[in-house]
Amino acid sequence: MRDPVYTYCREILPPSVVEHATSLSFTRPGACNLALARGNLLEVYEVGLVMKKSDDEVPSAEYEYRDAGAEEFDLPMIREDQTAPGQRSKNTKQPQLHLIGRWSLHGKIMDLRAVQRGKAQGVDRLLLSFAEAKMSLVAFDADTQSIATESIHYYEHDALKQRTFNDGQTCDLRTDPEGRCAALRLYDDQLAVLPFAAPGDLTAAKPYADSFVVNLRDAGIGVRNVRDFVFLSGYLEPTLALLHEQDPTWPGRAEEAVDTCSVTIVSLDLGRNSVSILNAASKLPYDCRTLLPVPEPVGGVMVFASSSITHVANGAISCISLLNHAAKHGIGASMQNYLDETNVDLELVLDPCGSVCTLVGSNTVVLWTQYGSVFLLRLAGNGRLIKRIVAKQIAGTDIRKNPHELTAPVWDDISILPSCVTELHLVYDDDSAHLSDEQLFFIGGRSGRSLLVGVRDANTLDSTSGDSDNIAEDDIEAELYGDAPPSSTTNKSSEREEWAASYTTTVYDEIVGTGTVVGMDIGVSAASGAAENLEMVSCMGNEWRGSLCIQQRHIQPEIVASFDLPGSPVRGVWTVRCLREYNIGGVMQAADLASLADLSDTFMVVSRDTSTSVFAAGDELQELERTGFYINGPTIDVGEILGYTRVVQVHTHGLRVVNASGREVQSIGFDQDQAVIAEISDPYVLVRMRSGKTVMFEASSDSGRLREAAVPSYFEGGQVVAASLFEDMHHVLGTNREWAERNKDTLNDQARASGEAMHDGDFDNLYADATVKKRRRGVDPTATQRQSRRKHSDDVFDDLYDEGDSDKSDEEETEDAKDEGARPEDVRGDSPMYVLVLTDSGDLNVLRLPQFERVWTTRRLDNLLDTLVGTQVDGAKLASDSSSDSDEEGTARNHVAAASAAHGRRVDQIQLVQLGGDSITDTHLLVLTTAGEVAVYRAFEHCAHEYTSQRAASHADLQLDTDDSLALRFVRMQHDVLAYDPEYQQKMRRVQARQEKAYAEWEERSKMQAVEKVEEERTARKRAVEKQQREEAMAVADWDEGSDEEVGASDSVVAKAEENIEVSVAAPDDIYADDSTLSKPAQDIPEQPITPSENKPAEDNDIDDAEAALRYPLDLTRKFIVLDNLGGYPAVFVTGLRAVVVLAGSKRYARVHPIRVPVKLPPSLQPVEKGFDAEASGLLMPGRPL
Repeated sequence: MRDPVYTYCREILPPSVVEHATSLSFTRPGACNLALARGNLLEVYEVGLVMKKSDDEVPSAEYEYRDAGAEEFDLPMIREDQTAPGQRSKNTKQPQLHLIGRWSLHGKIMDLRAVQRGKAQGVDRLLLSFAEAKMSLVAFDADTQSIATESIHYYEHDALKQRTFNDGQTCDLRTDPEGRCAALRLYDDQLAVLPFAAPGDLTAAKPYADSFVVNLRDAGIGVRNVRDFVFLSGYLEPTLALLHEQDPTWPGRAEEAVDTCSVTIVSLDLGRNSVSILNAASKLPYDCRTLLPVPEPVGGVMVFASSSITHVANGAISCISLLNHAAKHGIGASMQNYLDETNVDLELVLDPCGSVCTLVGSNTVVLWTQYGSVFLLRLAGNGRLIKRIVAKQIAGTDIRKNPHELTAPVWDDISILPSCVTELHLVYDDDSAHLSDEQLFFIGGRSGRSLLVGVRDANTLDSTSGDSDNIAEDDIEAELYGDAPPSSTTNKSSEREEWAASYTTTVYDEIVGTGTVVGMDIGVSAASGAAENLEMVSCMGNEWRGSLCIQQRHIQPEIVASFDLPGSPVRGVWTVRCLREYNIGGVMQAADLASLADLSDTFMVVSRDTSTSVFAAGDELQELERTGFYINGPTIDVGEILGYTRVVQVHTHGLRVVNASGREVQSIGFDQDQAVIAEISDPYVLVRMRSGKTVMFEASSDSGRLREAAVPSYFEGGQVVAASLFEDMHHVLGTNREWAERNKDTLNDQARASGEAMHDGDFDNLYADATVKKRRRGVDPTATQRQSRRKHSDDVFDDLYDEGDSDKSDEEETEDAKDEGARPEDVRGDSPMYVLVLTDSGDLNVLRLPQFERVWTTRRLDNLLDTLVGTQVDGAKLASDSSSDSDEEGTARNHVAAASAAHGRRVDQIQLVQLGGDSITDTHLLVLTTAGEVAVYRAFEHCAHEYTSQRAASHADLQLDTDDSLALRFVRMQHDVLAYDPEYQQKMRRVQARQEKAYAEWEERSKMQAVEKVEEERTARKRAVEKQQREEAMAVADWDEGSDEEVGASDSVVAKAEENIEVSVAAPDDIYADDSTLSKPAQDIPEQPITPSENKPAEDNDIDDAEAALRYPLDLTRKFIVLDNLGGYPAVFVTGLRAVVVLAGSKRYARVHPIRVPVKLPPSLQPVEKGFDAEASGLLMPGRPL
């Protein structure tokens, strides 16, 4: 939710309990997606395969907990891998959930189902139901990476409402497994049927046909009081199984009627909009509530009741399995022959509405009860004739134990309070082939946790054949009735235990929620004690699953250690790592490292207003007095270049390059200009000057020095508003021609429609004409790891970025580089580099380095649209060719830019960064406006329709102008952090004016106090001398021993003492002078009152905004700080009006979290009296840039 406006109330936290779930291919063909409904929140995940961590990176124990009687009671923690040691190798992949998108809808989702369209259509659709009787068909729009509503169906008509005898509404949705239709339950005994177009029918104008409503009471089938309904598979027409109760009853009438439920199988005729009965089974227990369809080869449905489980097939009852002894009294006399008492000793009572179940294989059902216990149900019989249903508990508290006996709870990883369950169909690759025999399920939880679970059966035997069934009918008869020898009975009993023990479960991922909340309170954080740091504590869960959940409004960073640095306030801190070089055979070479983690920090650079301090990093920080760094002024940025063998420092007057020993290697000065902001990304250094000019330096691997790169002309003309460097380490940004190669089947379909089909041979020379020059850069210790994670093959990118002979091997290129004099480490790493440039017209251009070739552009970035669409550009034309726009178009765009700037929505800074992974969807564009607004965009691969049309109409060997353009788009991600103030800059300038006025008053006060103090000391000393003279004179008069010479000597002593009195006053420009240099005021001298101490803002009548803009310019500072490891995840710290952290967690979804950073005046500028509030007095803004 962007720019939310709250009139009456505000949603503090979104819904977190998963109520409904379904699996489908929603975002793209072949994708394994998971759709979740959380209240009015719709979330779509994608199940991906990620490399699991090695054994030394995860805890050795599966859980850490103590007994209930211990003093401390630790809740179980789900670790990354819960597989038994030695079960899998280290270099394997495992499933993990990645959040694709979340959307807040205008109504609570009552149910959702997937509309399977088959492989012909490619992607599936999602059908949602809302109260009171509405449903909507939505699809995923690949162009905008959002959901699009295809149809809305409304059934809240008075004519339908008059037919009902009950106001209770369920809005249950069911879809046909073959994707032919969907049914929505309306007002008890009415069904709204929505037919779909046939899969693969490209001639249909819309994916659905006109819906119709079927009244089951008046349709000639006489079905009343429907409790549940499901679609069955294996029929030529859509077929429904209806669970209903013709004559309603309740437990108080058990003596009169106990077998009142029925299961009726009906067929839907979509052409005639009618239904017909196929078969029916009656005399079922009155407490039946839900149905579970059983696919072939068993077939039929399972009916779940409070005390029994019944299997019905072909209109006949196969068996009724009793779950407790009391269930016998709820079975009619006619059904006594079908009773199965195998599970009667369980004494299990089910709540069918609070329990969920799903099939594991063809004849095994996994059941989660309302208490969190997990059972395996095995259907034993011959073919469709099921004789027994055998239940085995595999998780949860053992229900067969004495309930009065106090026992410690069983900490089972899959024992949760269920709300829904769905099976996921994931396509495994070679690295995850060991998971191909495993079924993947997602279980939604009502107690806060929802799990992604894999279930594996070690004995993959077909239980429907009588010979291979471990618990066949004869075996169970022998065990129950003693028809076999005791030894045989014992063996068969052990076999019954073995079939359940062969199933193993593995928890791969989880989604944590905050429900169900049973109580909450709000108070001040005990850690900070500040009134603004409120915390909300809630009680959630039940029984041993209960816990306390503490939620905070802001991220409150914990201060691990702190120490004071004397002098002026610190404006920036950097830590850099640098490799030492050694002379090996006359060539300076750096030591090789297995990974970047083995390299520790070398220097810490601290920047102040007028100086820079450099510390040597080690066991302790040691300040370096003699070093090659620039220390006589502030530092703008510090970073590593040339494969961590050099450190470059950008200061206001130039650049310094130093080595690992701290010696200066190179120094570059800026002539009559000053640097205000810089960014370093090996081997480039991007610097913006105070005059508006933008310059770039490139490090040469041959000489190990920086040289100024030739930039486009508009870089020097002040037209660049913001710029940023991006290194595509994972090769995620692909061109249009690469996209065409991967999607040539789609282009062939378009070509066939136009009459010209493309052949595979047309793509043979797809990359033959690529003439982009490859860039050589320094060594990166993680280059080998990054090359292994490339999305495309190395050959593709070698051809794309090589000029000339592309048949050279890597060894030949290395030898050539050695012959040219390059160091061996200089030829290892190679990643495409880009520079993002935002011009004063609002256009964002992506230029490929080092040629500054424009490969992508979008118009009017400052409008912050939901989707950033790239315009078709010519790859051979630079972004500086502004003359291509007509004068009228340029004038109109300038007027629009001026209007946008007048509303305070000018872009301040941009940053392209990868968060959370190595795919293109992990690439995010961050935009910060001058009004403090933070916009986060996520990149996705998209080829322009104009290009696909041209490529489909032409031959593959034809070179197009847009072949080298990036197939790229950005979609804006929703967040509810409101940080927007159009007058932010004016307020900051006013604060600076007030600060200057207050500082002048404080300095004048300090001078006056110092002068008055000296005068008082001089007067006191004079009085002491005069008193001494009087005493001496009185002594002379008394003793008559004084002389004129002694009196003259006393006067000379007084004069000399007055000359030695010095005035200690701070210099006017030294506003950060230490208070220790001023003498303490005398005790009898009252302190002068300070004007700002009244906590009232200073008068702004004499402050003009235009004059303040010139007199108090806001210095450009880098407000995007990229953090590689913040709590184990990559993040970006954003300073400004409201400091936030953009963090991508384990779900690879970037979220914006506000962070409370204390902003205070320097201690040397604080007034002496207590209780001074700088913010209330107008001297400080809580969100001023750091």
